[in-house]
Amino acid sequence: MMTRFYKARWIIPVTSPEIESGFVEVAEGGVVSLHQSLPAGTPFIDLGDVALLPGLVNAHTHLEFSALEAPVGNPDAAFDHWISEVIAYRRAVADDPSFCLSSAVKAGLSEQIASGVVAVGEITTDWQLTDIYAQAASEVVSFREVINYSSQSVEQVTADVEAYLMASQRAGVSAGVSPHAPYTVHWQQLLELCRLSAEYRVPCAMHLAETREECQLIDSGQGVLRDMLERLDMWEDSALGDSPELLAYARMLATCWRALIVHGNYLPTRVIQYLGTVRDSVTVCYCPRTHAWFRHDRYPLQELLENDVRVCLGTDSRASNPDLSLIREMKWVAATYPGLTEWQLLEMVTVNGAFALGLEQRYGFIGAQASARLLAVPVDPQRPLAGQVVENLQQAELRDL
Repeated sequence: MMTRFYKARWIIPVTSPEIESGFVEVAEGGVVSLHQSLPAGTPFIDLGDVALLPGLVNAHTHLEFSALEAPVGNPDAAFDHWISEVIAYRRAVADDPSFCLSSAVKAGLSEQIASGVVAVGEITTDWQLTDIYAQAASEVVSFREVINYSSQSVEQVTADVEAYLMASQRAGVSAGVSPHAPYTVHWQQLLELCRLSAEYRVPCAMHLAETREECQLIDSGQGVLRDMLERLDMWEDSALGDSPELLAYARMLATCWRALIVHGNYLPTRVIQYLGTVRDSVTVCYCPRTHAWFRHDRYPLQELLENDVRVCLGTDSRASNPDLSLIREMKWVAATYPGLTEWQLLEMVTVNGAFALGLEQRYGFIGAQASARLLAVPVDPQRPLAGQVVENLQQAELRDL
């Protein structure tokens, strides 16, 4: 095995202390080891005044909306109105012969690479995209989305999802399950999908505590979301389980091999405290600019971190975000939460995101067996490293060492 050595002003492994003027040893697209120094005469390639980071991980997006030029609907309207706008968009593109879903997904994947992203958690609604995922420049974890509020359909839907997991594995595509949300997935269906996650050792992603309307539905079984479900003839009294509460959903998700709580905008303190005790299986995904677009209450980021909850970042989709740049998400968080350290922020888009997607053996860090696709961020050697990395991310270049 032929190895190469690369020198950088700084190496930031994320999972271990940074190394100044260190060396990365690589072979066949993977990292072999890190070195503080090399024996005299060892040839190496000097990358110059850059900080090397792991490629970034976008833990949550919906690439089907990547052809949109602006978010959908009115963020000031009730959430069920926005859902109606999304449904209308899906119907419109389904009837438009000029629309190509695969082209939209490819465009979204190109945005990922441009933003330094090497792995992405994709919510999949069309089961014919496996070839695109397999050929993508980024590692795609395809979460098969499930919308089923009928207890009568649980068995069939579960079988379909299981078939998708096996087909994805055969195609070499990382897959997962995605019970969409408490207002679209029957409790018994959620139980079965969590079982599949544990049995097949695949991640599970669920939108939870995203809006006040959702919390009202769980707490009381009432509100605009119930009204919407009744209009659609979807409501079942048993759909929320015997004792509906957010903590029950969190506990159920903790039975998964890995679980990703998407958004979590309105998680109460008691649930946040619980999530800190199950960080070995559950991660919360904060989607900063989508959160801002909907004008939600201030995100409980500090409370999550104080309770040792594992937090990652996602872009969500262009249905609620002007673009899919994870770097812009990071900069937004840095500006909004000035008390957050740069290293906390970097963990969210590297090791934490990789863990949530079940990819932590190859992505999210720099070390033995990690991917050698790394992000080179220019730095000023005359200045302290702290603060420069996030500041200069827009000038970063994704390098295949």
